Amino acid sequence: MDAEKNIKTKSDIVDAVIDRAGAPSRRIAERYVSGVLEYIQEQVADGNTVQITGWGKFEPVKQAGRDARNPQTGERVPVEAKWVVKFRPGTEFKRQVAAREA
Repeated sequence: MDAEKNIKTKSDIVDAVIDRAGAPSRRIAERYVSGVLEYIQEQVADGNTVQITGWGKFEPVKQAGRDARNPQTGERVPVEAKWVVKFRPGTEFKRQVAAREA
C-alpha cells in the first residue's frame, strides 16, 4: 500500500455521479448516492445479503463469542457474539485491483 492513502469520500462519489451519470444537480446526485447507501445498510441490518453482480456483496455474518485479553493487565475478558458486515469483492472488482501496478 502507498505510504499516503488516497481516501475517497461520499462527496467524491456524488461528484462521480454528476460526471458519469449526468445527474442534473448536486442535490439530486446526493439523494441518489444516499438512497443507494441507505438501502444497502438497511437490507444488511435486516439480515439480508446485497449482491451487485461483478462488483461484490455485503452480507451480515455472526462473529462467535470469544475470550480476549486486556493488554494492560493480561486479564481475560469475555467478548460476546455479535453481527458484523462482511464485504466480498466480485470477480471484476478483484481483477481491477490486481491489475494495479505494485
